[in-house]
Amino acid sequence: MKAEEKAPYFSVIIPVYQDTERLKLCLEALGKNDKEGFEFEVLVINNDPLVKELDLDPSSYSFSLKSLLEPNPGSYAARNKGIQNAQGKVLAFTDSDCVPSFDWLQVAYEFFQKDEKKVVGVLTGPVLLFFKDINNLSPAELYEKYTGGFTTEAYAKEGKAITANWFSYKSVIQEFGGFNSELKSNGDSELSGRISSKYKIEYCPNLVINHPARYQPSDLVKKYQRLLGGAYTRRFQGNSKAFGKYLIQFLWARYRFALKRLFTLSPKESIPILQVCHAINRGAIQEYYNLIKGGETKR
Repeated sequence: MKAEEKAPYFSVIIPVYQDTERLKLCLEALGKNDKEGFEFEVLVINNDPLVKELDLDPSSYSFSLKSLLEPNPGSYAARNKGIQNAQGKVLAFTDSDCVPSFDWLQVAYEFFQKDEKKVVGVLTGPVLLFFKDINNLSPAELYEKYTGGFTTEAYAKEGKAITANWFSYKSVIQEFGGFNSELKSNGDSELSGRISSKYKIEYCPNLVINHPARYQPSDLVKKYQRLLGGAYTRRFQGNSKAFGKYLIQFLWARYRFALKRLFTLSPKESIPILQVCHAINRGAIQEYYNLIKGGETKR
């Protein structure tokens, strides 16, 4: 049987919503991946119902590329669509704005080959930030630099993983019913938490995904509004008092972080960070009132 006819070992699932240009960079990086001993397919799940076809040419890639539409809003609904159509033994999840390292799939393949007893529920690794210009960081990039971006190793120790860098046997994902498609955020935490009750969450330092630091404060505001929405849906829906206490803790954590930077960094860095924290908190308060009044969670 020819190599191109072999069933894929990996199905890489990538949801995308109005982000085709960065998606193409992700796909280019996947095309440069080592693949000794295995084949892989990529399933791009378009989550924008107003765009029926993405501007992609499957024939221009060295791997099997499929583009599917999931009109129901939310990246977890999109990922579930990918899971349903995946042919691989192992599912790999990342995001359209991520850039996998050249050996991302190879490292995962070698790891799973050693998992003879099938005890791994999720394999995860570092998500490293990169910047447009390291010598001229925007206020949002400064915030991300000093918050550390993604703490995937600590997260794995808690039995959790994020979908920017996640591998699982398809059978494990199916066993737990996939992601909660009602969630716009925290769906990866919810599913990995359930998986960790039976299987191991493994962290591999060589399994590297690169992620751009958010450049505009508005990008960070939207991120934290999504996180608040996920927390509300999972833990506080119908209990505005408890959600209010959670919000106060959230607001104080941002300002405490900013105040510490005022004493440890130069004004050139600390003042922009304070401004970003204020913007995040203002957005968080707006989202709090949106949610308790019955508004939709952000995507």
